[in-house]
Amino acid sequence: MRDAIVCGYEWGSGTGPVERVAVALARVGAKVLHCSPATSLAKKPDTELRQVESNLFTFKPWAYAYRLNRIPGLPGIQSGVVTRQILQHAQELGLEKPLFIYANLGRMVVPFCETMRNHGCFLVHTRPDYADTLLPVHVDQSDLTLVFSQTLYHRMRAKWGEKIRLGFFGVDLLPFQGIQMDAENPPAALAKIPRPRLGYAGSFAKDFLNIPVLRELLDRRRDWNFISFRGRTQGPAAEPDVPLPNAQRLPWQEPEQFVRCVAGFDVGFMPYDCFSTVLFNNPPMKLWDYFALGMPVVATPMIHLWEYEHLIYLGETAKELEAAVEKALAEPSGSPLRQKRKEVAEQHSAEAFGRLLEQILR
Repeated sequence: MRDAIVCGYEWGSGTGPVERVAVALARVGAKVLHCSPATSLAKKPDTELRQVESNLFTFKPWAYAYRLNRIPGLPGIQSGVVTRQILQHAQELGLEKPLFIYANLGRMVVPFCETMRNHGCFLVHTRPDYADTLLPVHVDQSDLTLVFSQTLYHRMRAKWGEKIRLGFFGVDLLPFQGIQMDAENPPAALAKIPRPRLGYAGSFAKDFLNIPVLRELLDRRRDWNFISFRGRTQGPAAEPDVPLPNAQRLPWQEPEQFVRCVAGFDVGFMPYDCFSTVLFNNPPMKLWDYFALGMPVVATPMIHLWEYEHLIYLGETAKELEAAVEKALAEPSGSPLRQKRKEVAEQHSAEAFGRLLEQILR
């Protein structure tokens, strides 16, 4: 497997879409340099290279200021500043003619890609934003574009043909090893929240969740508790987005504690808004967190979930979701569905994703 330079989003815990590509490649033996978005030099960024795990390194480059990219000629200058930092670290790590895998590079995409191609890189555009006005430029600049949903795959194949390839979001199963569902003995963050707990393994997102249906469901069933997490950058005093006593928000959790919190849910809950165009083109990554634990899952009928309807409980209205949750709560702890969910999660692990990338990018 060729080594890779991956330009994506902030590293965080490595769970972002592009960062999952970096983890997957590292798990199949590639040496990977991850690059976060550049920070303005005025903010005195920490540009030190750090090792995340075996074969995987990350750093944050600096640039003058993104607003300068509106000035003709400045995107080329700024991309040169950033690419020099990337190539310096790539040389330190001994990367030779690596894959260059990138998300949205904005106005710097053309000079950035030209520079990396001149250094022998194979260009892979990934995680395209279907609404981005620069999407055609990003795809045209690439040698290959990798997408993660069937809807987006077929939509883009109609225009760009064989250049578009289909992958999936690989889940890192290492934090789940040895962790079992245990709603009766939850971690301290969950201990004071009564059961049953309907858990959403993410920060509350008004734009993605079907708030009216969720509010109606929680009003109908005041004995159920809906749980979500605060984002990493949100203050602890932020008000809950669902003003009901049975809607709780946990503080942001480090990855290991996050998994233990999820294991304390009774049901993995995804009341998404099926009207969202964004969600129509993006499969829910949280499904694999639930499946890794074998947890019963209740969700609105997103198109990406139809192939798993034998493993999850679907409902569109508050009444239908109520019936779905009741079925999920009644599922026996020894149900064969729980093992089947874990098997599907294994098929979507970071390692399985890495093996798929080996076939796509060889």
